[in-house]
Amino acid sequence: MRRAFAHHGQAFDVLIACDNAVPHLLSDADILDAFRAFYRCVKPGGGCLITVRDYDREVRTGVQVKPYGIREQDGSTYLVFQVWVFEGALYDLSMYFVRDDGGSEGVAHIFRTRYYAVSPNRLVELLQEAGFHHVRRVDGEYYQPVILGSR
Repeated sequence: MRRAFAHHGQAFDVLIACDNAVPHLLSDADILDAFRAFYRCVKPGGGCLITVRDYDREVRTGVQVKPYGIREQDGSTYLVFQVWVFEGALYDLSMYFVRDDGGSEGVAHIFRTRYYAVSPNRLVELLQEAGFHHVRRVDGEYYQPVILGSR
């Protein structure tokens, strides 16, 4: 995200970063660098659309288990859940897919990443600092807060 302009130049009418992609950047400085690159990538009159988890509604301490339910696919049953381990504003996320094929043993697949539990309101401020205008947060229209800005 921080090198978007170097790869694309000023090519886009709208730049979209959805489903909590931005909090993979682990500091305000990294996010601001990305937002400045986003700004340079958007044509004059264009815009930016970001969706993020509302970390203001999350407990940001300790170890948490987030269940995502049971899925059925191709004759297998999957139990899906996340484990979050917080260290200040950062947390390690492990996504578990436990596969049950009906035998005596199951198989677990675990994917890990790290996130920055940044407030959507802080992202609004950083988008403004990067140069975007008419920046606003929209709630209740999508399952995550939507942040919009114009160039």
